[in-house]
Amino acid sequence: MVRALVWEKPADYEAGDLDQDGLWKKVIGELFEDFLLFFAPTLHAQVDFSKAPDFLQQELFQEIMDEKKGRRMADQLVKVYLVDGEEKWILVHVEVQSDNEKDFAKRMFQYFYRIYDRFDREIVALAIMTSPHQSEFSTQFRYSYFGTKLDYAYTNYKVADYDYKELEQSDKLFSKVVLATKYMNETKQDADKRYAFKMKLMREIIKHPIYSRTTIQAVFYFIDYLLRLPQELSEQLAKIIRPILKEEANDMVQFNEENPSPTLAAIFAMEREEGERKGIEQGIEQGIEQGIAKVVLEMLKEGASIYFIAKVTHLDKEAIEKIRKMN
Repeated sequence: MVRALVWEKPADYEAGDLDQDGLWKKVIGELFEDFLLFFAPTLHAQVDFSKAPDFLQQELFQEIMDEKKGRRMADQLVKVYLVDGEEKWILVHVEVQSDNEKDFAKRMFQYFYRIYDRFDREIVALAIMTSPHQSEFSTQFRYSYFGTKLDYAYTNYKVADYDYKELEQSDKLFSKVVLATKYMNETKQDADKRYAFKMKLMREIIKHPIYSRTTIQAVFYFIDYLLRLPQELSEQLAKIIRPILKEEANDMVQFNEENPSPTLAAIFAMEREEGERKGIEQGIEQGIEQGIAKVVLEMLKEGASIYFIAKVTHLDKEAIEKIRKMN
């Protein structure tokens, strides 16, 4: 039932400069079904995904955004329908800078009761902690004062708790999102290691037989921005990924060229450069062909035999005859 690095240029590439909350919000919005399937499969089984989830961001903003100034988090409030037709709301909270905050459970309760009080909807609350640290967050908020008692609990998932091997072997698409987050946390000081992880992840999602082009693009975008690399390694990665994409996707246009992630932007630039170079080469070839045709015509006007022209220009007799007839 559902209810509501030391890099060469540290300032350019360190994870702290990333808009992680924005990336999480985007990937959850684009892959909400996969998100639920990975983190809450029992919940996922009760949702009727033939009806598109409705992201109630305006309602969420009204209730809790004012309390979030200076925090790094991504929240989604989603309306879904169960298989029995009943409407439910899901509150997803992603904490991307999680330390042992003693008031975290209290905040989760405050988000819940404000939405519940204003809209009178049953809400399931899910919290995703992306920190590499084994932070001890309470999953319950308890209040007791002179006989007045409250006990609120929510479901908490920690990226640090997921096993590398299990994630790597999982066919669930969102396992790649979690794996990328673990790789980011592990490689803050090691660009080469991050490069190896990123290339491996990208190759896997591109070549995976059951992932659709739309879902691949969503995860590709997340991975590409989360695991950012120095320019030299980023360009090297693009050269390796480009032929794999062309082989698997068959058509590069299937990927969004209007707002591409860094690797895709580099690949699109390579495609344009190659197209321009081919155009120049074709133009040169056409120019040479036109020049030879003019020479052939002049020689014909001077009475040269087709045999002599073929010997001089290395054209076959049919080509010379064709030039003669065209003019």
